[in-house]
Amino acid sequence: MKKIFQLMAIGFLLAFQSITFAESSQIVGNYIVHYNAISTESLPPAVARAYGITRSKNRGLLNISVLKKGGSFEGVEADIDVSATNLTGQLRDIKLRKIQEQKAVYYISEFSVADRETLDFSIKVTTADNQTGNMKLRQQFFSN
Repeated sequence: MKKIFQLMAIGFLLAFQSITFAESSQIVGNYIVHYNAISTESLPPAVARAYGITRSKNRGLLNISVLKKGGSFEGVEADIDVSATNLTGQLRDIKLRKIQEQKAVYYISEFSVADRETLDFSIKVTTADNQTGNMKLRQQFFSN
């Protein structure tokens, strides 16, 4: 059972790593913050099950990781505040959940989305040594 969980964890991390590195990142002092938002439907079913994520065209997933710069690019914990609004100014509730697997740390949040809805995310990251960065992400979601 432990081996299966480890394989699913690796799949989860690889899925997000490839997406995250292809998306947005920002340097905050001695750290690199990677962030993206996707439809949960694009997650592999086994990965979604392993982490209790609902796969759906009408569900979005925000993913944030903070890596220490240097040779290992080790994941670190951070305080992260996120708010999101749609184009009509409606505020979305974004509650992050931490996932920690060996040297990787990810913060994720699931939320509902409508077809063609655009969300503007404001992300504030504060590292353990008080380095702070503010990021913006605009993502449109499609459910058809």
